[in-house]
Amino acid sequence: MQELNNVGIYLRLSKDDEKAGESLSIDNQRKILQRYISEKGWNLVDEYVDDGWSGTNFNRPNVQRLLEDAKSGKVNIILVKDLSRFGRNYIEVGQYVDYIFPLYNIRFIALTDNVDTADKQSSGMEMMPIMNVFNEWHAANTSKKVRAVREANARAGRYQAAFAPYGYIAGTDEKRTPVIDEEVAPIVRRIFELYASGLSAQKISQTLNYDGITAPSIYLQNKVGRPRRRTDVCPFWSPCTILQILRNPIYIGEMAQMKRTTASFKNHKIIMKDKNDWVVIPNAHEAIIDRELWDKCQERKKPYRRGRSTKRSGTDPLSGLIFCPECGSTIRLSWNTTYKGKERIHVCYRHFYNCGAYSRAGKLACTSHYIKFKDMQELVIADIRAHAELVLKDEEKARQEFLKRKEFVSSHLINDEKRQYEKALKRLNELELLIQSTYEDKVLKRVPENICTRLLEKYEAERENLTTETEILQKKLNEEKQNELDVDEFIKRIKKYVDIRELTRELCLEIIEYITVDEYTDETDKPRNIHIYYKFLDKQYKKSI
Repeated sequence: MQELNNVGIYLRLSKDDEKAGESLSIDNQRKILQRYISEKGWNLVDEYVDDGWSGTNFNRPNVQRLLEDAKSGKVNIILVKDLSRFGRNYIEVGQYVDYIFPLYNIRFIALTDNVDTADKQSSGMEMMPIMNVFNEWHAANTSKKVRAVREANARAGRYQAAFAPYGYIAGTDEKRTPVIDEEVAPIVRRIFELYASGLSAQKISQTLNYDGITAPSIYLQNKVGRPRRRTDVCPFWSPCTILQILRNPIYIGEMAQMKRTTASFKNHKIIMKDKNDWVVIPNAHEAIIDRELWDKCQERKKPYRRGRSTKRSGTDPLSGLIFCPECGSTIRLSWNTTYKGKERIHVCYRHFYNCGAYSRAGKLACTSHYIKFKDMQELVIADIRAHAELVLKDEEKARQEFLKRKEFVSSHLINDEKRQYEKALKRLNELELLIQSTYEDKVLKRVPENICTRLLEKYEAERENLTTETEILQKKLNEEKQNELDVDEFIKRIKKYVDIRELTRELCLEIIEYITVDEYTDETDKPRNIHIYYKFLDKQYKKSI
């Protein structure tokens, strides 16, 4: 019978195992195993080393090479320092040791755990299932601790990625606070400005490529030495790269971390977390763009605001902003083409808007909401200019009108509510002292117990009522304050457009929430309304023209 003496030794060290020191190092494992092979007089065929790999992952390159060599007969003994070096997944380890290795007549030895499949009666073999479970528990516990440390660092504002995003450089301070890279920060600002002006991500990437601007993947390789990744397949700007920049809040000074996780400590599939579960630190570092520009871009990223681009006219300024009030469909820009003669030569295009459902399915779906392109443009421009002129003529008067338009209460009522709120807070503080004093009188028996009890019940009831009242007043005052801020923001935006002559995509996205167009009829005496809803002003209000 052939003696089993062709040995393959397997050595593994994970990043977490490195903290254990020299005892688990690759060199220490090698010395122990080579000494054992020398004592036995066996033949060392090859070494299989996975350095920096987790034991829960059996897709390690060299453990797979070892298993292939064992199955082919190149080695018939697999030698490891202990079971945890081979793996920390008790199901996978058990499957190999109990089923696969015996099937191919492979002897498996975990030296320090006294596991040898040639001796089924040994105590090590009896304890092997328990040791496998313990090894997996160790991996699970380590993973839990690592996640806790990473989350704690994120909440402390420590930047944990290896490299900062395009436009920043990781700082040299304790928290590695991102520092603006002045060389490319203007390009980041330009990307946001172009997107806010109405350009698509594809158009922006083409523009940057035509201008000869180095793509982030190449720039980071040259600037900070970031190694090329598998995802860096193209050395040019792409729409995907543009969108990654547009959705990253780091550019407004927010540090958003813990955005991804894995399915489990054994399944390393990357899963994106819900935004509510991210760890976000506001004002963590210097911003490249301001909040206003960021908000414009995030608003424009909403699906219905991206607009539809056509070869004939590009993107209509009002695309995705006009809706049918009956069926809710988008009112889209269309064309009537006029032909001349048998050759059907194009003479002109007549632009008009109509309900998308009506255009596709006719009267079964909706009614006509036809309006000429030119008429719609003129109506919207006139209304915008009217609002802007009102602001420039008397800003305070305009402000009061806009506040009423938001169903805002009068200023004297606001002052009454503030006084009422302050009075309630003052009384709550007094009640705290009275309750404390009554308890002391009760304990020291300075006042009869039944009187103290009645007083406490009275004070507690009053405190409960006042607490509810202050919560309602606080909520109302917050809403009123927000209304003021909204109106101020609307005034700031609208006053820029007093002299507009034509609509632009940037203008429409900045000040228009949406527009609805009533049904079209041939009756000239029947009034027809276009309702324009302005941002920060008309969430509930309908403006008729």
